[in-house]
Amino acid sequence: MNLKTDYQNLYQHWLKEFEQRELTPLTQERFDYYRKGVDYITKFELESKQNIENQLLNSYKYGFKYLFNDFLKIREVKILNLALILQEIDYNNVIEAEKLFYQNLISTIKGFKKLKTLVLYEEDEPIELDKVLEGEDLSIEPSRVETPTEEVSKSTKGDLGQDTSDNIQSVQVAQYNYTVIRFSKPSPPLVG
Repeated sequence: MNLKTDYQNLYQHWLKEFEQRELTPLTQERFDYYRKGVDYITKFELESKQNIENQLLNSYKYGFKYLFNDFLKIREVKILNLALILQEIDYNNVIEAEKLFYQNLISTIKGFKKLKTLVLYEEDEPIELDKVLEGEDLSIEPSRVETPTEEVSKSTKGDLGQDTSDNIQSVQVAQYNYTVIRFSKPSPPLVG
């Protein structure tokens, strides 16, 4: 393993990735080769205990690891940006982990956009998760949510001596209508 040529190859690939807007081709074999180089230099130890040689080796280790991690971060940001604009990528130019990352991002973004359009254009009906996910292969069971009306009615069942109108009034739950207010200019804090 020639560390100088390995570092030069990684640096050239990093430089291409940094300069280009598109993803550069990265095969699984090339990724494994870079990773093995980083692992090798990380585990490498000098037999001599000279301070200058150890400092040089440590700076070389740091530079090699930093370059590799930065290379992967640049690719991650590019994949995120491509997924956000729903642009297709060539699966031959990415490794398997990046491919799965991209596919999960795309499905999440498409699901969010579908849910957003349902919310914006169908305001009359409440949104049900089953309708949104129809056609999906996920099985989601709705959880039972106990409302305050059920709690109050359970606690009042034992009190037979009270008037039923009192029970009905205590069971009613207040419904609030909320309005979202957005300030386009800075305003003083609201007190009250």
